[in-house]
Amino acid sequence: MNTAGLRQFAVFAVIGVVNTGVYYGAYALLLLWLPYLAAHALAYGVGVTGSFLLNSYITLRTRPTWRGFVRYPLSGAAGLVGSGVLLHLAVSRLGMDEHLAAIAAGALVTPLSFLVARWAITSGARRTVTEPASSE
Repeated sequence: MNTAGLRQFAVFAVIGVVNTGVYYGAYALLLLWLPYLAAHALAYGVGVTGSFLLNSYITLRTRPTWRGFVRYPLSGAAGLVGSGVLLHLAVSRLGMDEHLAAIAAGALVTPLSFLVARWAITSGARRTVTEPASSE
């Protein structure tokens, strides 16, 4: 991966951490008025929307499109399936602790989520900010 790709991945990871806080804050606030599953669904929608916009503008420097927005949840699905498979293998085959295995699986699948998110956002989108030429 070139320098621009590494920068994008690092920013993607930071946005993921921030987005987790946004999700939880929205969830906790919505719990004041809604049942927990409704609060979760709405907070998840807030999180996905925020993540899509932040990753479009900041990480990938593209203008968001409806097409990208519709495809963006595939990155979460890829992360869920990939981490689920890794979690199962780590616990059932390697005998890892369930808590440690979940953290490791999440970390290991983040590059896959990034690649799918980048594809979802940038496929067919025009760049809004140019990046400096890579030295590679």
